[in-house]
Amino acid sequence: MNASRSPIDSVYTSLDPFAPGNMVFGQKFTEGNSGLMAWLRTYERAPSANSTQPRLLVERIGLFPSSGEIRCAVRNPTDVLEHLCSLYAGKALDMDESNGLSLTFTEWRFKVHLSETESEILLTVESRGDVALMQLKTAELLARIDEKSSSES
Repeated sequence: MNASRSPIDSVYTSLDPFAPGNMVFGQKFTEGNSGLMAWLRTYERAPSANSTQPRLLVERIGLFPSSGEIRCAVRNPTDVLEHLCSLYAGKALDMDESNGLSLTFTEWRFKVHLSETESEILLTVESRGDVALMQLKTAELLARIDEKSSSES
């Protein structure tokens, strides 16, 4: 084996690790299966009593801080989605309305979808490694949701 390549490099058939046909520990990369979890499970040692999460997973989470799913009770969830779309869609790089509203910007993104059981929406905000930006945008969106929900009263 070439000394400059790691053992994991030897399973790749091309330089692109996610190219179709590349394998990590017997698991082919396909469109719906990047093989990341199989790689993490195999590469990372089992967590010790001192460590509750694998180190690599924690590092990945740090690269994309998330607000988690925030539930917001609103009178008319559809109106709130339309309001957020009118405020933010013009500045977004990508928009997906297949399951609620997902908007992606240069340094952050958010997703809002409707609860199936309650009159509420579920909001998730993420950023590219910037916790302060994620917190700022989360507060901004919650204020916009509250503003729209209050105006309907």
